[in-house]
Amino acid sequence: MTASGLPACPASQLSGRLRPGSPEVGHRRATLEVTNRGDSPCALNGYGDLRLLGADARTVPTDAWRQPHPAATEVVLDPGEAAVRELRWSARPGKGEPADGPCQPEAVRLEVTPPDQAESFGVPWSLGPVCRGGWIAGGAFTESTSNARP
Repeated sequence: MTASGLPACPASQLSGRLRPGSPEVGHRRATLEVTNRGDSPCALNGYGDLRLLGADARTVPTDAWRQPHPAATEVVLDPGEAAVRELRWSARPGKGEPADGPCQPEAVRLEVTPPDQAESFGVPWSLGPVCRGGWIAGGAFTESTSNARP
């Protein structure tokens, strides 16, 4: 149970999508949006974990970092409501990565493990390679502005 008394959102109750953000020099951004597709409310509190997978379903190098902002706070998701996590990653090759061509194997899927859970769910990834050993960073989940709260 979470601070609100609700269960933590299990992976089986969530679906996700990535909304590409504006690219910056050497970096890319996206918003990971996860939606409660279950019949009951649940809560997210924190970061969870991320893992990139290639077309062969094998793990592509992933080095997920937790940024301190925004800080972790509980997000209650009623059925149909969403939480978001802002992600950014390097598009420049790091030390030992090829300067020509992709810096890392191409990912086709982002596995998302919700906070305080062991199971994950997949989100299609079409945002290119993640350089610097798969370095991908993001703050904690926050409430989506698309949730209509009175």
